[in-house]
Amino acid sequence: MSTYYYAIKTDGDYIFDNFPKNLRNLVTNYSDSQKIIEVIIDDKVLKARLGSKSNSYGTLFTLTTDDKFIRRYKLFKDLLEMSIISIESLSSFQNDLVARHNSENQEFIHNVTSLNTYSIQDLFALIPQKILTENFTKQNDVVKQIIAEKPKVATKTLLKLIKYSLATKVEFSVFERTMKIHSISQKIEYSIRILVLSILQIFMEDFEEREITVYLDACEKRISVDHDSLFVSLYYIFDNAIKYCHPKTDFKIIFKEEQDSFSILFVMISIRIEQNEIEKLFTRGYRSENVKQLNAGGNGIGMYRILKTLKFNDAILVVTPRINSYKREFNGLVYEGNEFKIKFMGQQDWFKTNFT
Repeated sequence: MSTYYYAIKTDGDYIFDNFPKNLRNLVTNYSDSQKIIEVIIDDKVLKARLGSKSNSYGTLFTLTTDDKFIRRYKLFKDLLEMSIISIESLSSFQNDLVARHNSENQEFIHNVTSLNTYSIQDLFALIPQKILTENFTKQNDVVKQIIAEKPKVATKTLLKLIKYSLATKVEFSVFERTMKIHSISQKIEYSIRILVLSILQIFMEDFEEREITVYLDACEKRISVDHDSLFVSLYYIFDNAIKYCHPKTDFKIIFKEEQDSFSILFVMISIRIEQNEIEKLFTRGYRSENVKQLNAGGNGIGMYRILKTLKFNDAILVVTPRINSYKREFNGLVYEGNEFKIKFMGQQDWFKTNFT
């Protein structure tokens, strides 16, 4: 390469460059000059020209060792004029990239924060923080006493903390993958019922607290899935169910074999979904007025995240409001029978494969 570029915004923020590292100081110490300079590239001393051009989007420095630009200054000026045209698209590309990364970071932080909140709540429910601070010098003895007095609760809490840690690990794994341009799904065959149950267990106490009865269908189906991304998808399904289901109702998980696909159906009594907002549910940041009324502090990330992570498993989410005639008003909100279906595309009929 004989021509190099260094681009910055009007406020001085860096955009990009392909300058040799040892020559980046030329930009810092740049002064407009028509003189031919000497540079060292790949241990060779070469003649070069360095110039800059600015517009409303920023400044582009151009360094060239191409002989035709060194010999003819007018040709070099034309190069500067032509090169500056690209800085608008470069600046826009950088802004889009930063916005995308900020979006990914916010999703990741949202989920990890939720997991951390669950962990802290369960831990302090067993060992209140106030007790530890009041007995700072005897913390070990205090903890031992609590565990001895509540062995079942302590065991249950420890198991939940382990599950939350696993969920956090999985979230890191999926986040790392979504940040890559070319992500590869690592599909392995699993018992779908056991996989769903392993994630459902994290939320069972929450369902119990709201007196929501969970029914998990029997199923011997095994499908090839990317475990980590499906873990995150199901995590958000259950997390939303806890938030938006009506207390003292049923939450049913049904497995359904279809001709060219396999589905997991989540049937619940949850906040009314208007027909015109079904597609909007999957838009990042969208929250219906009903949801805002119930939970003003959400981020509108859950449904968007479900749809995004399901793509790793060639799956889609189908939302069907008013799946039955049930309707109830509670605290000023309308609750109805809604169905959320995860549909795995292209899965073979397991029963035909194994019994014919």
